[in-house]
Amino acid sequence: MNVQPTVRIINDDVTIIDSLVDNGEMFKAFDTNKTTTYLVGEDFHLVFYFADSTLNNRFIMYIVEDFSVNEECMGFLLNLLEEQIQQNHHTYIMKQARSKVLDILYMTDTFRALFGKKNVREEDEYYH
Repeated sequence: MNVQPTVRIINDDVTIIDSLVDNGEMFKAFDTNKTTTYLVGEDFHLVFYFADSTLNNRFIMYIVEDFSVNEECMGFLLNLLEEQIQQNHHTYIMKQARSKVLDILYMTDTFRALFGKKNVREEDEYYH
């Protein structure tokens, strides 16, 4: 069964900091803008910290659930990052994040094999 892919966006600093700490990804310093990516089970996490933000929340996190079979959602993140780069918004860390997302996208076949999943297109071919 093909389930609708999910991207979650979280902007609660406490929730994001808890996730970073729990997964050993907490930033060491907070003087500059930063980004990191990590996996929790089969979910891909992309986190930004904006040191120069005037908003109450300086963190934002995107989670692509079951990313190895939800390439459309990873493409959504990639397009979002491309838009930010084109608009010159935090260009340096957006390019870093884009590189990390591309690295994961290039390895989706490997992750699907690791997780014991089939490519969604392969599953669809079996029904035709």
